Amino acid sequence: MARTALYGSKEVDPLLVLQTKVMILFYGTVTIVLVLGIPAAAILSNAAEKVKYTLDLAAVEGTDVAAAGGSTVISPAFNLTLRVENPRTFRPWCLDRGDVVVSYSGVALAWGRVPGFCVQKRSTAKLTVVPWGKNVHLSQELRERFVSELQEETAKVYVEMKLHYYANFGMAAFAPSTGMVGISQELTLGGRDE
Repeated sequence: MARTALYGSKEVDPLLVLQTKVMILFYGTVTIVLVLGIPAAAILSNAAEKVKYTLDLAAVEGTDVAAAGGSTVISPAFNLTLRVENPRTFRPWCLDRGDVVVSYSGVALAWGRVPGFCVQKRSTAKLTVVPWGKNVHLSQELRERFVSELQEETAKVYVEMKLHYYANFGMAAFAPSTGMVGISQELTLGGRDE
């Protein structure tokens, strides 16, 4: 005969009561996780996509190959301004580090590191990055085209940045995520060093 307990005027099996309480607790927890967890995961998952990046060329040095007397070797430096806009309401956007390469017609002219930085929630930050190259060799044909385009102020360089992040959103309950944000932009050089 099963054990029973007296609840009010009814005899109830205590094991059945415990089983009912466990089921209510389990399904209640599942419901709370689904109701709160899915929207929270959706908000956290697209964090990198909402941040906006723009690159501007502030200054260039060492690209005057015409003054180099026919040399095909240059040592350019590019002063780039990276503008990062974080429209997110609840948390800052932080990047650990990055790399930048400036190229012309597929030839890397300058390269460098992007330091780690954070942009506070609902704000904008500007960061200066200065990639530079030393003794970059251009073919004679590429040098002549580069000189011509610099004189016409139509020379275009291709800037590629790879910014790395590592985040757990400040909450121990979330597994840390890592990733990379890529920024690619074509910039036009003027006809002389600035």
